[in-house]
Order: sequence, then C-alpha cells, then structure tokens
Amino acid sequence: MTPLTLQPKLSIALVCYEMAAQVENTLRSLLPPYQRGITTADYEIVLVDNGSANPLPERVSTLSPNIRYIYLSPEKSKPSPAMAINQAAAAACGEWLALMIDGARMVTPGVLSWALRLLEVAPHSIVEVRGWHLGPKFQPESVAEGYDHEAEARLLDRIDWLENGYRLFDISSASAQTRHGMSEPASESNCLFMARKLFQQLGGMDERYKHPGGGFVNIDFFSRAAAAAERIWTLLGEGTFHQVHGGAATGLTMTQLRTQIATWQAESLQLRGRIPAVDRQKCVLAGHLPEEFLRWLGRVLEQPTAAVFGRVE
Repeated sequence: MTPLTLQPKLSIALVCYEMAAQVENTLRSLLPPYQRGITTADYEIVLVDNGSANPLPERVSTLSPNIRYIYLSPEKSKPSPAMAINQAAAAACGEWLALMIDGARMVTPGVLSWALRLLEVAPHSIVEVRGWHLGPKFQPESVAEGYDHEAEARLLDRIDWLENGYRLFDISSASAQTRHGMSEPASESNCLFMARKLFQQLGGMDERYKHPGGGFVNIDFFSRAAAAAERIWTLLGEGTFHQVHGGAATGLTMTQLRTQIATWQAESLQLRGRIPAVDRQKCVLAGHLPEEFLRWLGRVLEQPTAAVFGRVE
C-alpha cells in the first residue's frame, strides 16, 4: 500500500500472535467508517506480529494505507509481547500513542475520537479504555462450557457489528476491569492512550517479563503510567471486546488461571516488587452513554453486588 505522506496525530501500537481472524476484526474496528469522527490521515496502526508461524494474509495486513505491518519470525520474537509493543512504539510517528498489547480486542466506534479529545484537553493525562469479553460469561468460564470461535462468529454475525459497533455491549460479559462497574480504578487497560514522550520517559514495557502473554507486564506498565500522569481519564460508553483465541489467560480453566496468576505475580514481585495501586484521586469518568452501554448497565444493576458506576460493599 502507498504510505501516508502526512504525519499522523496518533499511532496505535498493536501486537498479535497466531490470531489472523481475530486481528482482522480488530483492525476493521479501528478503521473508518466504523470509527467515527476520525480519518485515516489522523492516525497510523503499527501492527507487530510477535512470532506467528506465518505472516498474516496480505488482505489483512493491507486493509488500509495507514497500517504498517512488522512481522517478527519465531526465531526473532519473544514469548512476552513486551518487546513487540516497544518495537511498535519505537516505530511510531504520532504525538499520541495507543497501546494495544492484545490484538484480539475489538473496540467501539468512538474510542479513537474520544481519546484524542481528552488528551487534547489534558496533554499530561492518560486515557484508559475498559474491557469486556465477547460471549455469555467471563471467557475462562464460557470456554470451559463449549464457547469457541465458531460460536463467537455467529454472535458477531447476528448483531451486524460493522454497522453499529456499540451492539458489542449486547453480546458481551464483564471482565475483571468492568465487573463492578466503572468507578473503581482499573489495574490495567488493553487500550491505553498517552503522549509518546511519556511512554519514552517510562522506558516502555519491561522486557524482563518472560511469560507468554506477558504475565503482569501490562499491569506494571499501567501502574507506572498512572503514577506519572496528572489525570487518568476512564472512557465512558466505549470499550474493548476480547475475542476468544486460546490466549494466555482466557484460554485457561478457572483453576488453571488461578495457578497461572500466582506464577505471574511471583515473577512481578521479583522484578518490580509490589505494584502500587492507582491513585483514585486522579481518576475522572468522561465520555457518553450510548443506549447499548445503558443496556449493559441495566444488566449490572440486576447483580446484587454491583452498582451502576461502582461496587456496593
């Protein structure tokens, strides 16, 4: 594809691994006309394929002229995506940076335009987008009950998501980031916006994290970014939606996941010590309330331990 001639405002650093179908959905969700209030000249997508056995099909890697695809062969990649996300960020041209460490996460139509607006209001802030899981339950539970890629494809076809991506809220379940609503500070984000200079000042993601999927590398980086930022915007009414793909966490049973979390936590303690909690005084909700998001909030209200924007103790 012909490269863009204008310097973009925003660079999206996106990492994938053995997920051709899922990353194609993610890319389509990041492109106009699905993405609203933004043009391809405003941003670029730096997609790093972190060790897949084969490169992505050309029809996927060249979906749009603002995509730059970097393929790392299995011999040149590492199990953790930290090096890949750092490489994507190093190749970025935009003033602003969006970090998407998991290429299997589709986004809603206002994510890019809303994040840019908030960063322009407060340049020394970060914008965090919360996550949901496609399917009837938290994916380690739904996968154990038979939910798979084929079932997910049928769900996506049913809602015609490309016509209106906010319908993703109608076929999704809360993740750890959203199970108690939106007002509790997040411990991480799978779509995190900040100044590229801030990412560089923080030294990027810690490549000493070695586990496939990165373990706590994303949590560690989010904590450091939150501590450095003057404000933490939580983007209301938008989200990321995880597609099932046999991932390092969502592909495990609940028992396996608990064991794996303990392993990841031990690694992180050794590398970084205890990860500090996010300062809730810096956190601000900002965004809008699409009717599909409001329907999800209605389902949250039906749960006895949840409130509309937070936890009921």
